[in-house]
Amino acid sequence: MSAAIANVVSISTARQRVIRHRGTRDYFTAEQLKKFMHAAKQYGPREHAAFLCAFAHGCRVSEIANLRVSDLNFEQKTIHVARLKGSMQSTQAFLKLDNGLFDEESAFRAWLQIRKAGAPDDFVFNSRKSGQIHRVTLFLLFKEICERAGINDKRLWHPHTMKHTTAMLMFQRNVNAIGIRQYLGHQSFQSTLEYTKPSDREASELAAAAFAGVL
Repeated sequence: MSAAIANVVSISTARQRVIRHRGTRDYFTAEQLKKFMHAAKQYGPREHAAFLCAFAHGCRVSEIANLRVSDLNFEQKTIHVARLKGSMQSTQAFLKLDNGLFDEESAFRAWLQIRKAGAPDDFVFNSRKSGQIHRVTLFLLFKEICERAGINDKRLWHPHTMKHTTAMLMFQRNVNAIGIRQYLGHQSFQSTLEYTKPSDREASELAAAAFAGVL
């Protein structure tokens, strides 16, 4: 085999390997999200506020753990999201929907009323010992709440599911890529496209709906 052919084979194999591992992102349906948030609210005000924040702003679990009281502005009803991994920081409005499960300001207030003071650097979400909550604790809590909510698909038992859900619900409601990119703090559109990639079944449904509208 010549060197040129060997290089082509090597590149082809590498591309196949990338494609094979690049699946669609797992996310909650709207109904699953409501079930999860209902279970989280029943679990406790800390969990409700933490995971509502994760959904409302597409936050990573470490960004939730790092959230400080000074990031919350109740007068202006905003939250400063200090994103990690090179993502863009932003200041966004508290989420407030008619459904009481998605009233972010009320959720934060309910938690802060009973939160133990004295956490280092004034972290919003602290542990039973008043220290900063650990990301592993949030992973375990998320899994337990999924089980309580009757969400049996283990692929969804990961807090990053919330970020995927935020992106997909915006995508499904026809928010353009520019808006999704800004809201999730992505530096590149490629990241946004990865978060809003539909499954083959969903793509088929979208195609059928589009064709039905014109044919």
